[in-house]
Amino acid sequence: MQSKVNTNLVSAEVAGLWSTYTVDSLGICMLKHFLNRVEDDDVSCVLEKAVNTCSEHLQVIKDKFKQDGITIPKGFTEEDVNLRAPRLFTDSFYLFYLLSMAHFGMNEYSLILSHSSRRDIRDFFSNCHSESIELFNLTVDTLEQKGIYMRAPRVEFSKEADFIDKQGVFSAGWFGKKRGLMAREITAIFASLRQNIIGGAMITGFAQVAQSEKVRDYLFRGRDIAWNKVEKLNSFFIDEKIPAPSTSDSFVTDSTFPTFSDKLMLNMTIMMFGAGIQQDGIGSANVMRHDLHSYYSSSVLETVRYEEDGLDILFKNKWFEQPPIVVEARNLVKS
Repeated sequence: MQSKVNTNLVSAEVAGLWSTYTVDSLGICMLKHFLNRVEDDDVSCVLEKAVNTCSEHLQVIKDKFKQDGITIPKGFTEEDVNLRAPRLFTDSFYLFYLLSMAHFGMNEYSLILSHSSRRDIRDFFSNCHSESIELFNLTVDTLEQKGIYMRAPRVEFSKEADFIDKQGVFSAGWFGKKRGLMAREITAIFASLRQNIIGGAMITGFAQVAQSEKVRDYLFRGRDIAWNKVEKLNSFFIDEKIPAPSTSDSFVTDSTFPTFSDKLMLNMTIMMFGAGIQQDGIGSANVMRHDLHSYYSSSVLETVRYEEDGLDILFKNKWFEQPPIVVEARNLVKS
């Protein structure tokens, strides 16, 4: 039974609402430009649904922040996108971008929900999670209809139940014969591979239209990191004679016209790499071969260093909006 007492938002709820507002305001900027340049009607319908969902989220969060006297974040606005700019990405990329964002939403909303206590907040994030699932399914259906969905590899597996010893399960060819990949390891590699293919394409487009030389160099560096990861992840499949997933679309046009603000592109890139760290963490927890553990460990370290450099650029340009922070009693007394 729902309590009639309207308790104040707790820290986890404030953090979840604040980050959702920021991410959705950024998403709206990108999605509106996509809608202005999309050619396929089916893709346009999915984009419209995503824009409407994000816009509804912003209004709900504004209302809840006003009720609790919390400052509404500025987020990202029409100043961060040039809707008249020519097409930067293809229709195929629009769908894969939505796929990645829906996957991100499913993970984030379930995490926020698990730390929320107020009923209305739990209802809101439960609804957000359901909407992410719906968007994910709609996007996959559309990709399937277009024949461009990036499927996980299909391979033959052993037909009999068996047990393996400790040495066998961890073996990667260092101290004996390398064992074959387990199904969950193939899944982990595929998830990381798809994440880096989509992220690499997005950052390539961003780098083409960045105005600041420092931001442009940073983005090209991110592109190289993503494609190096794709090459390494593909090698795990190639070594096992497993077909590696790929796409025939490069996703990016030859446009160099300013499309999004450097602030938006840098924040989006850092967010995408943050999602990559999460994916690497999940991957590390689902692999047992030494060489796979080694890959995921080094991948996380490389990504963390890259993110730190990006945050440094954000801070120097004052492009990083201050999240809600605890008020220090001593500062209150001084003021």
